[in-house]
Amino acid sequence: MSQLSALGVTDADLTPRLKFVNILPSVLLLAVVISLILGGAPAHAPSLQRLLDNARSYGWTGAVLVSVGALVAGLLLQPLELASIRLLEGYVSPTGPLGPLARMRTWVHANRRSRLTWQRNHLAYEDPRAATARFRLTFMPHRAPVLPTALGNRLRAAEERAGRPYGLDALLTWPRLYHVLPQDVLQTVSTSRNELDTAARLSLSFALTSAATAGLLLTHSWWLLLPAAFAVLSWFAYRAAVHAATTYGDTVAAVIDVFRMRLLQEMHLAIPTDTEKERELNEKLTDLWARQDRNPLPSPVEYDTGSAGSGGQAGSGGP
Repeated sequence: MSQLSALGVTDADLTPRLKFVNILPSVLLLAVVISLILGGAPAHAPSLQRLLDNARSYGWTGAVLVSVGALVAGLLLQPLELASIRLLEGYVSPTGPLGPLARMRTWVHANRRSRLTWQRNHLAYEDPRAATARFRLTFMPHRAPVLPTALGNRLRAAEERAGRPYGLDALLTWPRLYHVLPQDVLQTVSTSRNELDTAARLSLSFALTSAATAGLLLTHSWWLLLPAAFAVLSWFAYRAAVHAATTYGDTVAAVIDVFRMRLLQEMHLAIPTDTEKERELNEKLTDLWARQDRNPLPSPVEYDTGSAGSGGQAGSGGP
């Protein structure tokens, strides 16, 4: 990053998340495409000697421009981070170009869930197929509709599991619980989330690199092995993202299990004496948090004015 230091950009300005989730995929795409163009593509088959000659002719000026371009691309893509992850989860417009593919994949996953559910319910408990079905169903949502991708279904299944024994909705609880977690727990959650996002963005970057290199090398048959290799890398990165989603979901569920009472303390609510009373309270809170109009609850939540907040060191960001 020495070239960027000359522009007043230091390592302190580039957080690990920005480096690995946004800048690294951008650098990969730019480096491969620029290298092929400097090597002579698309007019000629890429040549190492041509690449070295052209790189020397551009010198440090070209290196600085590439470094700045990678940084700018990373910064510009950062607001699109959530959108790119949701694309891999399968949240696409039904009327868009990916709509037909999404509907087909949703049908495939819905039929797979139905088949696994039948095996779990009708085969003997000791049957290996029933055991396999029970295991695979943990990675699929039970109540919500399935999504077109394995990544989306794993995250949606994790959202269903987290907090369910206590009557909590994880999607509503997590943004609030996050603000009262200790710093070491926040670091664990952040690490798990970064692994998921990095693998997902690398999968997209490899896919885009595969498409870009295929266009540059379309008339050079043997060189088409390069975009094929990037397509394979994209698939492996996607599978890594799917497994990272499982780890992240388990992490969030464990955090809710352990620290949900801290949220009640910070809200000055009396700690329930058993799980039944806890579910009753959490159902009221879930109803309150879900109300867009913020009208009063039919049955109010009672505050414990004598209890103090936990005073723990809390986070200040999102998951």
